[in-house]
Amino acid sequence: MIETILVPVDGSAPAQEAVRYTQTVFPDANITLLTVIDPADGFAGYSGDDDGSWEKQAKAEAESLLKDAQAEFMSPEKIRTSVVVGDPVETIIATVKNEDIDQVIMGSHGRDGIQRLLVGSVAEQVMRKAPAPVTITR
Repeated sequence: MIETILVPVDGSAPAQEAVRYTQTVFPDANITLLTVIDPADGFAGYSGDDDGSWEKQAKAEAESLLKDAQAEFMSPEKIRTSVVVGDPVETIIATVKNEDIDQVIMGSHGRDGIQRLLVGSVAEQVMRKAPAPVTITR
């Protein structure tokens, strides 16, 4: 029986679809919404010095994303949220292991060809490495 679900949220349309799918199919599960801030993937887009202010800005944006995703659920107060700075794949896998997650539900951008080779697929890597079933939505 699926009791605990992890839903990675990045603000994309596929991630929003994963949230909707989770809410529809597993309305009574214990759900954790997770946003991973990858410092290697764009922290330069934030203003500020090297004093960590980019991280504060990124966390504030991530918390806003999570609040919006949390509002999609019938009982938003039951939904746990988490913001972590790190590698997305490693962080998702560690969360699955450390929090005894039964199921991961995540969106995929559906990249293919050269774009997939260059960018990679977090969803694909999680699917291969996760110690729990992974459902990918699009």
